[in-house]
Amino acid sequence: MAKMLVIKGRKVVGGKAEGEALIADERVSFWGGTDPTRGIVHEVGSKFEGKNFAGKVFIFRFTKGSSGTSAYINIAKRMGVAPAAIINTELDALCVLGCAISDIPMMTDLDRDPFKSISNGDFIKLDADKGVIEVTKKASR
Repeated sequence: MAKMLVIKGRKVVGGKAEGEALIADERVSFWGGTDPTRGIVHEVGSKFEGKNFAGKVFIFRFTKGSSGTSAYINIAKRMGVAPAAIINTELDALCVLGCAISDIPMMTDLDRDPFKSISNGDFIKLDADKGVIEVTKKASR
């Protein structure tokens, strides 16, 4: 039987999404650190370097960079390579704006530390409207 964990949190941008977790306890720069036409992080030295976020539940601390963040998220959405959802432990208004204009569900204020509870490759089912994240551990699937 698959091991499932339920985490509760706060909706930032509503909606439902599911996908594989892509997670690291660090900040992400969308402007200058990602290729929004391919959904790839190319920031040198990042734990995400070379990873594709397209269709994944992208979990990281918060964004860094400039006002280009929201535009880059929107470009990724228009190109069909945006994350399915974003979970941040801290909020940046530009990432929130990017998710809001791109209809990407976003959550924060989780009742567990996601960096200790979720691993890369775990399957995530997120319902931001209800504030619920279901995590099926990769080893259990």
